[in-house]
Amino acid sequence: MKKIYVFMSALLAMFAINANAIRVLYSENFEAGGVPATWTINGGTGTIASTDASNIFQFALGQNNGRSAHDFWGPSIFEGITETSYSLSFEIRFDAQGNNQWNGEVAIFADEDGCKNTNGNGAGQWLPYSKLPNCLFSLTQNSNDEKKVVGACDYDHTHWFINNDSTKVFIPNSGNAATWYLVTLNVDTQTKEVSYEIFDYDTQKAAATGTKTMNDEEKLFATGLYLMAARYQSVYSIDNLQVYLDVDWANDPVIALTGLNDSERTYMITFLEGETLHVKGTDGVEKTYSYNDVEEGSVLYTTKTSGKLSAWTTAGQKTSEVVTVDVVCEPVVLPNPTYAVVGADEGYSKTYQFTVDNKVIPLQPDVFMDFTFEGEGGQGNFTLNNQTSGAKVSVPNKGTLKITTKALGYASSTSSVVNDIKYAIKNDIDFQHMTGETLKEKGFEQKDDLNSVSMSGENSWSGRMRLYFEIATGEKNEDQDIYALYPAYGFTSAAENYEATVAGYKKDNGYTLDGRTYKSLETAEAIKRYLLIPSKLTEEAAATMFAPLKMWNTNPGDGQAAGDDIAAAKINEGIGLINTGVKGDAQNGSIAVNNVTFSFDGLTDDDLVVISKIDNYGGGSIHPQYPVGTEPAEALAKYKADHIAGVVSTIKGTETFQLYRIDTALSRVLVLSADSTDGIDNMNYNKVVSDSNAPVYNMNGVRMNMNSLNKGVYVKQGKKFVIK
Repeated sequence: MKKIYVFMSALLAMFAINANAIRVLYSENFEAGGVPATWTINGGTGTIASTDASNIFQFALGQNNGRSAHDFWGPSIFEGITETSYSLSFEIRFDAQGNNQWNGEVAIFADEDGCKNTNGNGAGQWLPYSKLPNCLFSLTQNSNDEKKVVGACDYDHTHWFINNDSTKVFIPNSGNAATWYLVTLNVDTQTKEVSYEIFDYDTQKAAATGTKTMNDEEKLFATGLYLMAARYQSVYSIDNLQVYLDVDWANDPVIALTGLNDSERTYMITFLEGETLHVKGTDGVEKTYSYNDVEEGSVLYTTKTSGKLSAWTTAGQKTSEVVTVDVVCEPVVLPNPTYAVVGADEGYSKTYQFTVDNKVIPLQPDVFMDFTFEGEGGQGNFTLNNQTSGAKVSVPNKGTLKITTKALGYASSTSSVVNDIKYAIKNDIDFQHMTGETLKEKGFEQKDDLNSVSMSGENSWSGRMRLYFEIATGEKNEDQDIYALYPAYGFTSAAENYEATVAGYKKDNGYTLDGRTYKSLETAEAIKRYLLIPSKLTEEAAATMFAPLKMWNTNPGDGQAAGDDIAAAKINEGIGLINTGVKGDAQNGSIAVNNVTFSFDGLTDDDLVVISKIDNYGGGSIHPQYPVGTEPAEALAKYKADHIAGVVSTIKGTETFQLYRIDTALSRVLVLSADSTDGIDNMNYNKVVSDSNAPVYNMNGVRMNMNSLNKGVYVKQGKKFVIK
């Protein structure tokens, strides 16, 4: 059963609104499926979640820094309105409030400008929207920073300030006991007063009430809802968002497809209290429904007959528009999945990733895929069933991969991928295994080793001990082998505060670092690092150092010396190439280059480039396991000979990719070309050949500096690429 609608006792008690006289200007209950187009998600994930009661909108941040989302319905809903007051209401549940920083916010705004910053809150990541003009109402999470809000230091982060006023505090129930709240605003455009109530559905009482007076120059007509999720793992749920007037009106009913089973269709038709619903089915039969005779204003209509389904409402002397939908009672055939090569090696071995876009499928069902591979000569055959969208499937040799797409109530589809192109290695740029001697020959200068126990900034590569291997101990836990962890790179006995740190980590005859237990620190080696600053780069070196890969563009901008606007590069020996995050030769100061863009010279669309990275200061590395009896020194040698990257992607030779600053290392770039010995013509006739010096344009056709690209979509050699 759906939750109490906004026109029930809580709303009536506050504003004494007659439920028989409501004109809805904007409404969203998320029953139609899919995130409405009015929503913009600036990081995190916006989804429609199904509950036993209804569909709701959820904004989940995940393991990210604070990010925002907003629903902008715009000022057009008020066009032609002469009334001087209106109401707005929505339901909200605080499923999780973050666990590291506390800058969460919920706001109703009368202007969209403050929501255009995709990297956080309002005009800046830490500036609450409530401090901006044209904010009608806000809930701002206390950040425990008395410099930001007077009196904030008296509360913890579970307290939210209403309209940025530390004397007006709201404490939502969150987590497993999360409560649904109804927020209702009554806006008087003449007195410029915004009355609010936060109603607690669990206690059936108001949790907070009050009034905010807007300034004369501020806008009064609500145009959107803003959410800011604090890091990490914040989750907010929203339902039953409405803007409405207290006037006599018959609102248009809402017809939403809610059920699909082969040739059968089920629609939910909703209307409001005080109205009478009229439905004309696909069979031409007309029926009338009173609000009190159906469950919470909802009528289910099921049919196996194609035709037109129409509905309208009446209230007193008012009649709504007739809403009509075309009903097609035929099985819906699922689309074939799209796919991309996300991994490859010499020969025919490849990994494909398959994606089914259920947004284009009515009701967005859960779609599954079955795979059958038939290798040439019967070699390498396998089946893989009930895989979800995004599944990665590796094929070992030449053959055909058949895919069946299926979902309950829908007609399945079949497709196939012929894996018949053999690849040979064209270039292998192995940053992980470049030696100090090689790097010095290329112009890199050796810097101090990373050998600190600190877990801050670049020192995290050593202090967090995330680059390790495992050796079986011979013991088992419920039939599972127990492995001891040995760090390959990290702080050593020569590190600062080593003894105190080890003593603090000692546990069960081992050491627990970053949540893991290490049996020995004796295998850890300090990380040797080498630096190449832009002024040391000649044009020839920039073009040939890691050919065909091109990281640097030495063409200076106006008033710049060569290399002023490009990033320096470091290589951590045994790990990979790192973007320092600063421009030019500077090695201190604020971050200037979040992402460095890499491109290639002389490759085509037929070339595959396998990109291997280690992210999160080593968190994205692999951890090889060795059998019982392996000597740590022997395992260390094997580990250093392996490719330890755990983040692998594949692009075409004419595409670009980015490297994030400091915490991510580019360990290997493997270029694969179709093997001409396999009967494949690999000549570059009539093909686009990658050119690192080709101009880059934004989506408005303006030429850009390749080394100074902000977040956005760009075009190079006719291909789009994204800077995140």
